[in-house]
Amino acid sequence: MKKHFNYGRIVLLIILTGFLLTSCKKKDTKDPYADVQGNYFSIRQFGIDQWNTYQGSPFMIVKTVKVNNKTDSSYTNSDTLNWGNIFKVFFETDISDRKNLGLYTFTQFDDNEEGSHNFYYKANDPDQFTQKLLITIDQLNNKVKGIYIETYKKDIWSETKQILFYNPMHTIQIQTDEKPTIGAKKYMVVEYNFQR
Repeated sequence: MKKHFNYGRIVLLIILTGFLLTSCKKKDTKDPYADVQGNYFSIRQFGIDQWNTYQGSPFMIVKTVKVNNKTDSSYTNSDTLNWGNIFKVFFETDISDRKNLGLYTFTQFDDNEEGSHNFYYKANDPDQFTQKLLITIDQLNNKVKGIYIETYKKDIWSETKQILFYNPMHTIQIQTDEKPTIGAKKYMVVEYNFQR
């Protein structure tokens, strides 16, 4: 009895072998920013550094809250202040994650009259949460003199703009301008002045 050579089985075997070899191959996914060094300034890391530097140093703080046209002030101290709420507001603005690379235009300029280097990040998209970040650094000692941040958030319920300012160990200011879809506009400024 004569056996017939089956070409269909051979072709099928070659196709299956090729499929197995290509499907087992690890897909090469490359980070588009793998060759880019560094990242944007980290508000989160800066806040942690400030905490680690000054924690345990007792000092008085004058807290002023202004809601629309009503103002209230009180004294507190560094041991009893709810730092978590303050850090949360600032940390939400952090743009240091590599996914944010390319979403901001960066410029650097010096102000010789003020003796400062300035690093400015501006969002390319008007709907980006962190819209502006300005870091001012002392030209002589390279320490941060101030951080200024603008944020923007809009949803079906409201449009909210914030301005955050931090002058290390002098002032923390959080301004919130909220325009709800229904109801009255709310403008609030919370300021912490360090008494050292």
